[in-house]
Amino acid sequence: MWHQNSSGIKGSAEEGDFFGSSLAAGDFNGDGKDDLAIGVELEDIGSINGAGAVNVLHGSSNGLTANGDQMWHQNSSGIKGSAEEGDFFGSSLAAGDFNGDGKDDLAVGVFSEDIGSIIDAGAVNVLYGSNSGLTANGNQMWHQDSPGIKGSAEEGDNFGSSLVVEDFNFDGYDDLAIGIIGEDGGSIEDAGSVVILFGSGLGLIA
Repeated sequence: MWHQNSSGIKGSAEEGDFFGSSLAAGDFNGDGKDDLAIGVELEDIGSINGAGAVNVLHGSSNGLTANGDQMWHQNSSGIKGSAEEGDFFGSSLAAGDFNGDGKDDLAVGVFSEDIGSIIDAGAVNVLYGSNSGLTANGNQMWHQDSPGIKGSAEEGDNFGSSLVVEDFNFDGYDDLAIGIIGEDGGSIEDAGSVVILFGSGLGLIA
């Protein structure tokens, strides 16, 4: 049983953190043992309420271990975006090998991310795997105002509200389906939609 007061786990258990609100498993360091990403969607980052975070526990011959535990949020060094109140970083998670290097990567939903002045448009951060686990190197941040992404960022779209990984075009690279539950369909409010980003040797591309 793991929580933020478990020995070796980064962060500390606080009222309303929602540790475990989302989960994704993948081999982020390529050692043949699956690791576990744990969403803490209402984690406070300093004085920023509900910014959200993700803890990562690594697999071992004895199961998950706190050794090398990682904690990621939008104020982590190298991560695109910045922690803001009510972003809910980690509200959805999905793991897959987007760049085909044999190490799983992690997509992190930030469904209440503001894009400029557009409130709760939503975004997805992508962390790539390495021999030492997830890294900020090559971190990506996607939203509907990213070049090449269909649609446009609008208030309350909640881009990244759900995530699924699969190799949809059978090219050997995992792809990412992104739910946008608040997307309007013409004059139909909150009809919802899904955007697909495809994997490549460079990672996810539009």
